[in-house]
Amino acid sequence: MRLNLFVSSNPGTTQARHPPQARLVPGALLPVFFLTLLLAAPTVAQNLGTISGMVVDARTQQPLGSVQVSLRDTRWGTATGNDGTFRLPNVPAGTYYCQTRFIGYGVASVEAVVRGGQVTEVLIEIERQALQLDEIVVTGTAGAKRRREVGNTISQINVAEIGAPPASVDNLLQSGAGGAGLTVLKSSGMAGGGAQIRLRGNVSVSMSNQPLIYIDGVQIRNEAYPMNVPAAGNVSRSGNDVSSPLNDINPADIDRVEIIKGAAATTLYGAEAAAGVIQIFTKKGVEGPARWTLQVDQGFNRVLPFGADTAPYIHLDPWLRNAWTQKYSGSVSGGTRDAQYYVSGSYEDNQGVLPLDWEETVNMRANLDFSPVENLDLSWNVAYTNKDIQNTSAGNNSHGITLNVFRAERNYFGSNDPELINQLLEYEIFTYIDRFIGGGTATYSPLPWFTNRLTLGYDRANSEMRNYRPFEFVRAPQGVLGVNNFNNTTLSADYVGTIEFQMTGDLRSTFSFGGQSITRDEVTLSTYGEDFPGPGEPTVSSGAIRLGWEDRIRTVSAGLFVQNLFALKDRYFVTAGLRVDGNSVFGENLGLQAYPKFSVSYVLSDESFWNSQWGTVKLRAAWGQAGRAPGAFDKVRTWDPAGWGTSPAFLPNNVGNPDLGPERTTEIEVGADAAFFDDRIVTEFTYYKQRTTDALFSVRQIPSTGFQQSQLENVGELENKGFELNTTGSIFRGQDFTWDLGFSVYTNNSKVLDLGGVPEFSLGDRGWIVEGEPVPVIRAECVLNPDEIADPVTEEQCIYGPNYPTTTLGFQTSFSFGGGIRITGRGEYQGGHYIYDGAAYNALRRGVIWPACYQDYDLIDAGRGNELTAYKRAICITDNIGGNPGYLTYPADFFKLRELSATIPMPRSVFPERLRATLTLSARDAFRWKNKDFLTFDPEQMPDVGFDGRVRAILETVPPPATYTASFRIVF
Repeated sequence: MRLNLFVSSNPGTTQARHPPQARLVPGALLPVFFLTLLLAAPTVAQNLGTISGMVVDARTQQPLGSVQVSLRDTRWGTATGNDGTFRLPNVPAGTYYCQTRFIGYGVASVEAVVRGGQVTEVLIEIERQALQLDEIVVTGTAGAKRRREVGNTISQINVAEIGAPPASVDNLLQSGAGGAGLTVLKSSGMAGGGAQIRLRGNVSVSMSNQPLIYIDGVQIRNEAYPMNVPAAGNVSRSGNDVSSPLNDINPADIDRVEIIKGAAATTLYGAEAAAGVIQIFTKKGVEGPARWTLQVDQGFNRVLPFGADTAPYIHLDPWLRNAWTQKYSGSVSGGTRDAQYYVSGSYEDNQGVLPLDWEETVNMRANLDFSPVENLDLSWNVAYTNKDIQNTSAGNNSHGITLNVFRAERNYFGSNDPELINQLLEYEIFTYIDRFIGGGTATYSPLPWFTNRLTLGYDRANSEMRNYRPFEFVRAPQGVLGVNNFNNTTLSADYVGTIEFQMTGDLRSTFSFGGQSITRDEVTLSTYGEDFPGPGEPTVSSGAIRLGWEDRIRTVSAGLFVQNLFALKDRYFVTAGLRVDGNSVFGENLGLQAYPKFSVSYVLSDESFWNSQWGTVKLRAAWGQAGRAPGAFDKVRTWDPAGWGTSPAFLPNNVGNPDLGPERTTEIEVGADAAFFDDRIVTEFTYYKQRTTDALFSVRQIPSTGFQQSQLENVGELENKGFELNTTGSIFRGQDFTWDLGFSVYTNNSKVLDLGGVPEFSLGDRGWIVEGEPVPVIRAECVLNPDEIADPVTEEQCIYGPNYPTTTLGFQTSFSFGGGIRITGRGEYQGGHYIYDGAAYNALRRGVIWPACYQDYDLIDAGRGNELTAYKRAICITDNIGGNPGYLTYPADFFKLRELSATIPMPRSVFPERLRATLTLSARDAFRWKNKDFLTFDPEQMPDVGFDGRVRAILETVPPPATYTASFRIVF
């Protein structure tokens, strides 16, 4: 007998753009389109029966769309349309059981007797069941597991449950559905900018804290694309933001996302997974005729005021615009019993809020699932993205718009005349991204109790960056051109074998084993030219000065694991596992690294003494270890090429460390999942505590060795701890009206436990690593008597507090009305942290008339500065602010209305019977509250390095905008 498991789803001067690059569809996609045409074609009728039915909510009798319907113990299945109907044609005569799976509802099974040449009608009523212990999850587990069996928390985002269609994967993750413990912070309002993602805080000081990203089982690049800067000269000559590879994925293609947040759950991913894992699952085809989905999105981005009432945009108004955004997307899915397909495409054309900002994206995807024989399932997933981005020069960039506007007459023109500043719009910054992700999975079950799964993946991310200041440019009259080509490829292979056997009548064992290999190749070719002979469209070779660089990096990691799950009476579960890793970045003396795990899960409500009216309760606990590997050359003794007169020579660079290894994070989490009052209230609670040992810190070397650069050593120790609480409640359930309400609480308190003998050190932007303090802590100059009417009393080294939020609160509510109308609202508060405002400091120390002091300048000019508070005297009087940037450090508490949306089904009388249309109106981040002591800008901003920064700070960037969108969707 074969068991099939289904997972539920579902205004200033501007310039003309450069023409977009030619877009070529990879050859790997072409066969899929031909196959789609074949599978979408009508099939020849056979003398078989048909099952036709509808799935409705058992309480309200409202039809339910996107419900998975399958015939139990067979390979046949489909999904309901928006009207709740489904159809399974060409079913051989016999007796079957139609089984449903749908997020938020329990499993239902209805008998259907099929007769040749006839249509069998069925009605399936399903009950709400908010806590689904039999839901299948795969992330962090060896193979598919039921949620009841897993001892750690796994958050899941189901796209079908989100109010408004997400504009990007960042928006999707920020939807709130990912639960407590997930923090997503946008970096700026620049076109193409990404977001910083944190799962349970920072587990590293020197390495990345971005989680690993998988898509359909294939590991993809999770780090930011390189910043578009010239390879020589000032590194701030840029738009000063970076793009996220995550946003190359079309969110319309995503079915669901699974998130595991810490080392207790990521052991099986080895030496790179301590910061968590996010796995994206794209949509699949279902048996039946072709089903088409078309969607049009139209909207605009608008920056909320970020200055004072008298200067709400700090004089940037003439260069800001309400930026139009548009997207056109479509997909088709269907198939036969043995082969199903999903093919999609989309085109986006989005303006940015700054005059030159623009982003154009083409996405294509093809997913094919087929079963050539009974015991073998094959899946093939390919996606192609072509993205063109233009940015306005901005940030802490003397050749940029924002810095020169904010500093007014103290800028690099010595004037705030718009005509002068507009000359900077001749600066061209273009980035062209070409991305291909492909993967194939084979699942072979030679025996009912033995399953093998092999996944092979390929991710190629290519970025061409052109950074051009033309001949006669106001800040570089001879012209400058930088061209960087970046290519990153990731090859992955992942095998999992699972053996399941019944040890006794009540005791079952599931033994899993497998291995994984990841190979990354990164090549960067950078060229630089300056001093052109005249105007025109130059190449680098046109410059009188020409330079070039080449960097190549390869890393290889591999690991093996074993795991066993014991299940007693299907309510007591114990899991133990071990991963052993090797990595080319480890020191030669280190050897292999082992990461163990252990977890338990107990479904208390399945006990015989439990009264079903008490609800459903599951208790869980997990302990485990995962790592974070060092960089490719951190272990190696390196030398820099240098000239000595006319002869080649070299200089010492990195001393190298043959004992260098990964950081190791150990985590314990305990918690409970519960549903009460007829599933009206569902709660998930988790307490976690992480400790990172062998933390990588930069250690100064003895100067006499000749190596002046610090060397990474495994010497530090860090800690994160806190709790996560998610609660949702159904306040009212009626025939034509439902009101749901939910909230979440997430705390994270970090600490540097041990510096390992290393002196306290700075990460930049006032962020420090100090023993006994948060990771990182804001330490800088401060005013000790800020509210007194007195001269400021100051201190040079004040501990302000953590740079990252210690408390995050989420609020969400939804109202569902008869006819399918739904209104959704969601807000988020983050607090307990501090941020340094470098843009304000850079302006105030130069004597710029700054919005934070507008109400105080009249008193200062009148010689009545003694009437001001100590803090205002410190920052508004130029002689006081001087070399004291820390005075511009604020509490960064804020609240944002993350989403307000309304979904309205169009009247059926307007469209043909088989066509369903929906209109969704949404506003994201349209309201903001911030701490009264936060004087200018936005608490979500990041510095010039974008979301890649280790310390959150404010420089001369534009805050993330509010987004308003209308989405019209047709399904037929």
